[in-house]
Amino acid sequence: MICKNYVVTGEDVNDFMVMESASYISYTVRLFYHFLFRNGFSKEKLHILNLDLQEGNHVFVCYKDLMFTEHFFVELKHCYIADKINIKSSFFNSKNECCAEVTKEIEWFDSRKGEVIGAPKQILKHFSQNRAI
Repeated sequence: MICKNYVVTGEDVNDFMVMESASYISYTVRLFYHFLFRNGFSKEKLHILNLDLQEGNHVFVCYKDLMFTEHFFVELKHCYIADKINIKSSFFNSKNECCAEVTKEIEWFDSRKGEVIGAPKQILKHFSQNRAI
């Protein structure tokens, strides 16, 4: 499990100062990159390995709006790393109320070949295929 604190910025909101769904997705992917970094895979290391991540399907459920300048934190609740990466994150406001949940699918992408690939062995050896956070 990994958590990170944020503040809703002007880039995250719509004209009504409510955080947009795309921002929730962006924070989820950001937190996943942070998770990879903590496990020894920085963006630079992925670049050296000619690896990138390609976003796939997602499910977004909003229970309560997050507003401009509001403090919140994102918790990566589940992460399954294999040929496709499945992550689930939850968003909490400063009162510790769950405001939203995002389930996101991400695929490994070989930037040299320009195609989606299976999970690289050098990554999987660090993450058990059945490992879930």
